[in-house]
Amino acid sequence: MTFPKFGKAFRSEFSFQPNYVPLNHGSYGTYPNAIRPVLRGYQEAAEEHPDRWMRYEQHPILEKNLQLVGKMINADPKDLAFVPNASQAANNVLRSFPFKAGDKVLYYQTGYVNVNKTLEFVRDQYGVELVRVDLHFPMEDDEIIDLTRQAIEREHAKTEEPKIVMAVIDALSSMPAVRLPFERLTRLVQDNGILALVDGAHTLGHIELDMQAMNPDFFFTNCHKWFFVPRGCCILYVAKRTQGYIHPTTITENYKHHTEGSDHSSFALEQIPPTLDTAPYMCIEAVIQYRESLGGEKVINDYCHDLAVKGGALVADMLGTCVLENSAKTVTTNMVNVQLPVRSDINKSDDEIAETYLKKLIYEYNTMASPYKHNGKWWVRLCAQIYLDLDDFETAGKALLAITNDMNKA
Repeated sequence: MTFPKFGKAFRSEFSFQPNYVPLNHGSYGTYPNAIRPVLRGYQEAAEEHPDRWMRYEQHPILEKNLQLVGKMINADPKDLAFVPNASQAANNVLRSFPFKAGDKVLYYQTGYVNVNKTLEFVRDQYGVELVRVDLHFPMEDDEIIDLTRQAIEREHAKTEEPKIVMAVIDALSSMPAVRLPFERLTRLVQDNGILALVDGAHTLGHIELDMQAMNPDFFFTNCHKWFFVPRGCCILYVAKRTQGYIHPTTITENYKHHTEGSDHSSFALEQIPPTLDTAPYMCIEAVIQYRESLGGEKVINDYCHDLAVKGGALVADMLGTCVLENSAKTVTTNMVNVQLPVRSDINKSDDEIAETYLKKLIYEYNTMASPYKHNGKWWVRLCAQIYLDLDDFETAGKALLAITNDMNKA
């Protein structure tokens, strides 16, 4: 399969500096130049008549864009709300859910740091106990399922009444960048009477989603990472059976107390942010049309996945290391992890090693890919996107090799 539109030449469709080689799309995302007039148009409308816009005119546009997202992910739009980013979505759920002291929340050490820090806050503030499941990749999907099941059985055996009330599950973890069997994990925890909060920050525009089939209790996904919507834009999904529990972290006049989760009468209204720039949310329709003009989701993601696999293999060969992958090849999506050949006895702290890579990649080599340590080894996450080709992975590989060699000599 060929993709004549994509690659380095396609970078002119975006606003990158001419010589910048961006292999870190998963951190902040970006959007095409074609979307900027749409964004600016909504921002100008808000300033031309703020009262008319804030009180009346923005709401039907927001609703239309929620309906379009609902169609994409097979969700009832009434179960969806806009929030600025995934961290805000996680906070909305975890900080408003009516936990009781002694309730337990299951989570993974590979979860996104902001989400895991929010769990620490909930623990410290409300007396919730955290049940940590350690994952050491590469792993097979069945191993992740087994470890999770064992943790549930172990905790539930401690008391007559099961006390794990919620599990936080990654769909695509950040670092390491891994696709977890999140659909199976959701079913597993729900079968054990546990609510499933799925962190899908990296999913929209990256993998296919079906909320009706997955049926999580809570789910969120950024639109500004892989879907090309301007920052910040995130979708929070809350099933009707749990909507009464969830309120935004910023309480407004639309707040309503609920005695049960299934009272979803104020969910959508409460989530509407006061005086926030909602223009990025309104760009979804234009982004869908743009992505369809490129061939649609499958064409885009087939290109990105193929490039991630080939690019990861190329960089691993250059570094004399390996790609983080399991035997079933379920780990790599449009992000690939390559081991860095950092000496184990290097005289630097982990923070110093990470900072050395970051600053040198950005300021000396004008590129970027995210370094991290996992399972006692150093890795780098490389993100494939339609504005990249194999030459860009080679450029990053040369930079990573030079930086690593310099550190190992020191």
